[in-house]
Amino acid sequence: MKKQLQLNSLVILSIYCSTMTLAPLLWVIFKNAWYYPAVTVLNLIGCGTLLYLAHEFPFKDRFLRTPKKLALRQEIYYIIFGTLALVLLQWLSSYIEIKFLGQPSYSANTGYLLTVLAKYPYYLVNIVIFAPIMEEFVFRKVLFADLGSVIDPIGAALASSLLFSLAHQDGHYLTYAGIGLVLCLLYARTGRLRIPILAHSLMNLLIILSAW
Repeated sequence: MKKQLQLNSLVILSIYCSTMTLAPLLWVIFKNAWYYPAVTVLNLIGCGTLLYLAHEFPFKDRFLRTPKKLALRQEIYYIIFGTLALVLLQWLSSYIEIKFLGQPSYSANTGYLLTVLAKYPYYLVNIVIFAPIMEEFVFRKVLFADLGSVIDPIGAALASSLLFSLAHQDGHYLTYAGIGLVLCLLYARTGRLRIPILAHSLMNLLIILSAW
């Protein structure tokens, strides 16, 4: 079981890190409008590979080994209320960061994405589909669930959320860490990775639509 866990985690991390490493290299190669379609194709390949491997070589982490019996209606409830919790938490944590921590109200990450979308609307698939899938595999499946199989799950959730926050390089660390914790909770409560993926996707879509 331990070897399977290590192999599962290593493969997912390798695919994600390869995708993230190749993206800046594509900028060096193209440095023009071809960069964004190239990144979209790269993310499609990375995402597709993760989904294929998860289907063909499933690994049951601590949450999947004791699956919860959920009807489709219950899954939808988790997705809807999870998304609402994410949006509410983002609003609250952003208020705290701006009011008490001196953070700017402007999000560099969101601002960059809006600039890109203004020229390349198709890039939205990266934001609401590819990024949530890959990030949930890495930060919830590996750094929370897999890691939570060998250390305390609360510690794994905190570590996963901290790394999720740092990975966005936005300065709004409290906001992203809070989002990470809610997504960890969704996975822990349901044992279905698709639920935090869909909640993450809907949250991203709502943020983009509200800022557009």
